[in-house]
Amino acid sequence: MRILKLLSFFLVSAPVFWSVACKSKKQVTRASDSTSKCKIDYKNAKTLTALLKKNLFDFKWLSAKFSGELIFQGKSSEFNVSVRARKDSMIWMSITDPVMGAVEGARFLITKDSVKFMDRINKRYFSGGYDTLKKIFNVQELDFEMIQAILIGNSVEFYEEDEKLKPGMDKNECKYFLGTVRKRKFKKAMQGSELKEPAQSIWLDPEKLKILRIFFTDFNTNRTFDVEYDNFQPVDSMLFPYKVKFDIKADKNVLVKINYNKVKTDASQTFPFSIPESYERIH
Repeated sequence: MRILKLLSFFLVSAPVFWSVACKSKKQVTRASDSTSKCKIDYKNAKTLTALLKKNLFDFKWLSAKFSGELIFQGKSSEFNVSVRARKDSMIWMSITDPVMGAVEGARFLITKDSVKFMDRINKRYFSGGYDTLKKIFNVQELDFEMIQAILIGNSVEFYEEDEKLKPGMDKNECKYFLGTVRKRKFKKAMQGSELKEPAQSIWLDPEKLKILRIFFTDFNTNRTFDVEYDNFQPVDSMLFPYKVKFDIKADKNVLVKINYNKVKTDASQTFPFSIPESYERIH
Protein backbone atom coordinates (compact mmCIF):
# COMPACT_ATOMS: atom_id res chain seq x y z
CA MET A 1 0.00 0.00 0.00
CA ARG A 2 1.17 3.49 -0.79
CA ILE A 3 0.36 4.70 2.70
CA LEU A 4 2.78 2.16 4.18
CA LYS A 5 5.56 3.82 2.22
CA LEU A 6 4.65 7.06 3.96
CA LEU A 7 4.88 5.38 7.34
CA SER A 8 8.22 3.92 6.29
CA PHE A 9 9.44 7.42 5.46
CA PHE A 10 8.75 8.73 8.93
CA LEU A 11 10.45 5.74 10.53
CA VAL A 12 13.42 5.63 8.17
CA SER A 13 14.03 9.36 8.30
CA ALA A 14 13.54 9.81 12.03
CA PRO A 15 17.11 8.92 13.06
CA VAL A 16 18.61 11.54 10.80
CA PHE A 17 16.69 14.44 12.33
CA TRP A 18 18.64 13.99 15.52
CA SER A 19 21.96 12.82 14.08
CA VAL A 20 24.98 12.93 16.31
CA ALA A 21 27.20 15.31 14.31
CA CYS A 22 27.63 17.11 11.02
CA LYS A 23 30.02 18.72 8.63
CA SER A 24 29.75 21.16 5.78
CA LYS A 25 29.93 19.87 2.23
CA LYS A 26 30.55 23.29 0.76
CA GLN A 27 33.66 25.41 0.91
CA VAL A 28 33.28 28.28 3.35
CA THR A 29 35.59 31.26 3.49
CA ARG A 30 36.07 34.49 5.38
CA ALA A 31 38.44 35.95 2.90
CA SER A 32 37.23 38.62 0.51
CA ASP A 33 37.09 37.64 -3.12
CA SER A 34 37.49 40.54 -5.51
CA THR A 35 36.26 38.47 -8.41
CA SER A 36 33.08 37.41 -6.63
CA LYS A 37 29.78 39.12 -7.31
CA CYS A 38 28.70 38.50 -3.72
CA LYS A 39 28.79 41.75 -1.73
CA ILE A 40 27.74 40.59 1.74
CA ASP A 41 29.84 41.73 4.71
CA TYR A 42 31.42 39.34 7.16
CA LYS A 43 29.56 38.94 10.47
CA ASN A 44 30.88 37.23 13.57
CA ALA A 45 29.21 34.33 15.36
CA LYS A 46 27.56 36.51 18.01
CA THR A 47 25.93 38.71 15.38
CA LEU A 48 24.76 35.79 13.25
CA THR A 49 23.20 33.96 16.20
CA ALA A 50 21.44 37.15 17.30
CA LEU A 51 20.00 37.62 13.80
CA LEU A 52 19.04 33.95 13.68
CA LYS A 53 17.09 34.26 16.94
CA LYS A 54 15.43 37.48 15.84
CA ASN A 55 14.09 35.92 12.63
CA LEU A 56 12.88 32.56 13.94
CA PHE A 57 9.28 31.69 13.10
CA ASP A 58 7.32 32.02 16.36
CA PHE A 59 3.79 30.88 17.17
CA LYS A 60 1.50 29.73 19.96
CA TRP A 61 -0.86 27.68 17.78
CA LEU A 62 -0.21 26.44 14.25
CA SER A 63 -2.34 24.81 11.59
CA ALA A 64 -0.99 23.95 8.16
CA LYS A 65 -1.51 21.77 5.13
CA PHE A 66 1.02 20.58 2.61
CA SER A 67 1.33 18.22 -0.32
CA GLY A 68 4.41 16.16 -0.82
CA GLU A 69 6.31 13.70 -2.95
CA LEU A 70 8.32 10.82 -1.54
CA ILE A 71 11.02 9.26 -3.71
CA PHE A 72 12.18 5.99 -2.15
CA GLN A 73 14.27 3.34 -3.92
CA GLY A 74 13.53 4.93 -7.28
CA LYS A 75 9.77 4.95 -6.79
CA SER A 76 7.65 8.05 -6.27
CA SER A 77 4.59 8.43 -4.05
CA GLU A 78 2.45 11.49 -3.38
CA PHE A 79 0.81 12.35 -0.07
CA ASN A 80 -1.09 15.12 1.69
CA VAL A 81 -0.60 16.12 5.31
CA SER A 82 -2.59 18.25 7.76
CA VAL A 83 -0.55 19.58 10.67
CA ARG A 84 -1.66 21.06 13.99
CA ALA A 85 0.70 22.19 16.70
CA ARG A 86 0.92 23.96 20.01
CA LYS A 87 4.36 25.44 20.51
CA ASP A 88 6.71 23.40 22.69
CA SER A 89 3.88 21.03 23.56
CA MET A 90 2.29 18.93 20.83
CA ILE A 91 2.38 18.16 17.10
CA TRP A 92 -0.49 16.33 15.38
CA MET A 93 -0.37 15.07 11.78
CA SER A 94 -2.93 13.37 9.56
CA ILE A 95 -1.68 11.73 6.35
CA THR A 96 -3.83 10.97 3.32
CA ASP A 97 -3.03 9.51 -0.09
CA PRO A 98 -4.40 11.57 -3.05
CA VAL A 99 -5.29 8.33 -4.87
CA MET A 100 -7.44 7.28 -1.93
CA GLY A 101 -9.23 10.62 -1.75
CA ALA A 102 -10.10 11.86 1.73
CA VAL A 103 -9.41 8.53 3.43
CA GLU A 104 -6.93 8.94 6.26
CA GLY A 105 -4.08 6.46 6.13
CA ALA A 106 -2.14 7.40 9.25
CA ARG A 107 -2.23 9.77 12.20
CA PHE A 108 0.65 10.94 14.41
CA LEU A 109 0.69 12.59 17.84
CA ILE A 110 4.06 13.83 19.07
CA THR A 111 4.51 15.34 22.53
CA LYS A 112 7.54 16.26 24.60
CA ASP A 113 7.72 12.78 26.10
CA SER A 114 6.00 10.42 23.65
CA VAL A 115 5.50 9.50 20.00
CA LYS A 116 2.31 7.78 18.83
CA PHE A 117 0.93 6.83 15.45
CA MET A 118 -1.97 4.85 14.04
CA ASP A 119 -1.80 2.87 10.81
CA ARG A 120 -5.47 3.08 9.83
CA ILE A 121 -5.07 0.86 6.78
CA ASN A 122 -3.75 -2.14 8.69
CA LYS A 123 -5.36 -1.24 12.04
CA ARG A 124 -2.13 -1.07 13.99
CA TYR A 125 -0.58 1.51 16.32
CA PHE A 126 2.67 2.43 18.04
CA SER A 127 3.02 4.22 21.36
CA GLY A 128 6.33 4.81 23.08
CA GLY A 129 8.80 7.28 24.50
CA TYR A 130 11.83 8.78 22.84
CA ASP A 131 14.11 6.35 24.68
CA THR A 132 12.38 3.51 22.87
CA LEU A 133 12.98 5.11 19.49
CA LYS A 134 16.60 5.86 20.37
CA LYS A 135 17.17 2.17 21.03
CA ILE A 136 15.31 1.10 17.89
CA PHE A 137 17.28 3.41 15.63
CA ASN A 138 20.56 3.43 17.60
CA VAL A 139 20.77 7.21 17.80
CA GLN A 140 22.10 9.47 20.53
CA GLU A 141 19.64 12.35 20.36
CA LEU A 142 15.95 12.65 19.67
CA ASP A 143 13.53 15.17 21.13
CA PHE A 144 10.41 17.17 20.44
CA GLU A 145 12.25 20.45 19.92
CA MET A 146 14.25 19.04 17.02
CA ILE A 147 11.15 17.81 15.18
CA GLN A 148 9.33 21.10 15.77
CA ALA A 149 12.24 23.21 14.52
CA ILE A 150 12.78 21.20 11.33
CA LEU A 151 9.10 21.39 10.33
CA ILE A 152 8.89 25.19 10.48
CA GLY A 153 12.36 26.13 9.25
CA ASN A 154 13.95 27.08 12.56
CA SER A 155 17.33 25.93 13.77
CA VAL A 156 17.85 23.05 16.15
CA GLU A 157 18.85 25.29 19.03
CA PHE A 158 22.52 25.12 19.85
CA TYR A 159 23.59 28.61 20.77
CA GLU A 160 22.89 28.22 24.49
CA GLU A 161 25.27 25.27 24.80
CA ASP A 162 28.96 25.09 25.48
CA GLU A 163 29.97 24.90 21.85
CA LYS A 164 32.44 26.51 19.53
CA LEU A 165 30.64 28.44 16.80
CA LYS A 166 32.14 28.80 13.37
CA PRO A 167 30.87 31.76 11.32
CA GLY A 168 31.66 32.42 7.70
CA MET A 169 30.41 33.23 4.22
CA ASP A 170 29.63 30.89 1.36
CA LYS A 171 30.55 33.26 -1.44
CA ASN A 172 29.80 30.71 -4.13
CA GLU A 173 26.11 30.99 -3.27
CA CYS A 174 26.24 34.34 -1.44
CA LYS A 175 25.01 33.05 1.93
CA TYR A 176 26.05 33.41 5.52
CA PHE A 177 27.23 30.26 7.25
CA LEU A 178 27.10 29.19 10.88
CA GLY A 179 28.30 25.85 12.23
CA THR A 180 29.08 24.29 15.57
CA VAL A 181 30.57 21.23 17.21
CA ARG A 182 28.18 19.90 19.84
CA LYS A 183 31.00 19.01 22.19
CA ARG A 184 29.10 18.46 25.42
CA LYS A 185 26.34 16.21 24.07
CA PHE A 186 28.41 14.21 21.64
CA LYS A 187 31.68 13.69 23.49
CA LYS A 188 30.55 10.33 24.81
CA ALA A 189 29.07 9.27 21.47
CA MET A 190 32.34 10.02 19.73
CA GLN A 191 34.34 8.24 22.48
CA GLY A 192 35.91 11.46 23.67
CA SER A 193 37.46 12.41 20.33
CA GLU A 194 37.42 16.04 19.24
CA LEU A 195 35.54 16.81 16.04
CA LYS A 196 37.25 19.16 13.63
CA GLU A 197 34.17 19.81 11.52
CA PRO A 198 30.94 21.58 12.51
CA ALA A 199 28.30 19.42 14.12
CA GLN A 200 25.49 21.45 12.63
CA SER A 201 25.80 23.59 9.52
CA ILE A 202 23.33 26.36 8.71
CA TRP A 203 23.21 28.65 5.70
CA LEU A 204 21.36 31.99 6.03
CA ASP A 205 19.86 34.28 3.42
CA PRO A 206 21.85 37.57 3.63
CA GLU A 207 18.73 39.70 3.12
CA LYS A 208 15.89 37.79 4.80
CA LEU A 209 18.25 36.29 7.40
CA LYS A 210 16.17 33.13 7.31
CA ILE A 211 17.58 29.61 7.23
CA LEU A 212 18.09 28.33 3.69
CA ARG A 213 19.75 25.04 4.51
CA ILE A 214 20.60 22.79 7.47
CA PHE A 215 22.98 19.87 7.15
CA PHE A 216 23.61 17.02 9.61
CA THR A 217 25.59 13.82 9.43
CA ASP A 218 26.05 10.82 11.72
CA PHE A 219 29.71 9.87 11.56
CA ASN A 220 29.08 6.51 13.20
CA THR A 221 26.62 5.32 10.55
CA ASN A 222 27.36 7.66 7.63
CA ARG A 223 23.74 8.80 7.63
CA THR A 224 23.16 12.35 6.44
CA PHE A 225 20.22 14.70 6.55
CA ASP A 226 20.11 17.76 4.31
CA VAL A 227 17.12 20.13 4.34
CA GLU A 228 16.62 23.16 2.11
CA TYR A 229 13.99 25.90 2.55
CA ASP A 230 12.60 28.14 -0.18
CA ASN A 231 9.61 30.26 -1.27
CA PHE A 232 9.33 32.33 1.92
CA GLN A 233 5.96 33.98 2.36
CA PRO A 234 4.62 36.23 5.15
CA VAL A 235 2.52 34.63 7.88
CA ASP A 236 1.49 37.07 10.62
CA SER A 237 4.37 39.43 9.75
CA MET A 238 6.89 36.56 9.85
CA LEU A 239 8.43 34.67 6.94
CA PHE A 240 7.57 30.98 6.55
CA PRO A 241 9.20 28.57 4.04
CA TYR A 242 6.41 27.20 1.84
CA LYS A 243 8.79 24.93 -0.06
CA VAL A 244 10.98 22.36 1.72
CA LYS A 245 13.19 19.56 0.45
CA PHE A 246 14.60 16.76 2.62
CA ASP A 247 17.47 14.70 1.22
CA ILE A 248 18.12 11.75 3.52
CA LYS A 249 20.93 9.31 2.96
CA ALA A 250 20.96 6.26 5.20
CA ASP A 251 20.82 2.51 4.59
CA LYS A 252 18.22 3.45 1.98
CA ASN A 253 18.07 6.92 0.46
CA VAL A 254 14.94 9.03 0.73
CA LEU A 255 14.09 12.31 -1.01
CA VAL A 256 11.04 14.24 0.16
CA LYS A 257 9.66 17.41 -1.41
CA ILE A 258 6.84 19.28 0.30
CA ASN A 259 4.86 22.37 -0.62
CA TYR A 260 2.80 24.14 2.01
CA ASN A 261 -0.48 25.56 0.70
CA LYS A 262 -1.94 26.80 3.98
CA VAL A 263 -0.31 28.12 7.16
CA LYS A 264 -2.21 29.83 10.00
CA THR A 265 -1.29 30.78 13.55
CA ASP A 266 -4.37 32.63 14.77
CA ALA A 267 -6.61 29.93 16.26
CA SER A 268 -6.40 27.31 19.00
CA GLN A 269 -6.34 23.68 17.84
CA THR A 270 -7.59 20.29 18.97
CA PHE A 271 -5.55 17.09 18.71
CA PRO A 272 -7.92 14.12 18.39
CA PHE A 273 -6.14 10.82 18.88
CA SER A 274 -8.11 7.83 20.12
CA ILE A 275 -6.84 4.31 19.44
CA PRO A 276 -9.62 1.77 18.80
CA GLU A 277 -9.52 -1.32 21.00
CA SER A 278 -9.39 -3.56 17.93
CA TYR A 279 -6.03 -2.13 16.79
CA GLU A 280 -2.91 -4.26 17.23
CA ARG A 281 0.02 -2.68 19.03
CA ILE A 282 3.37 -2.59 17.22
CA HIS A 283 6.21 -3.53 19.59
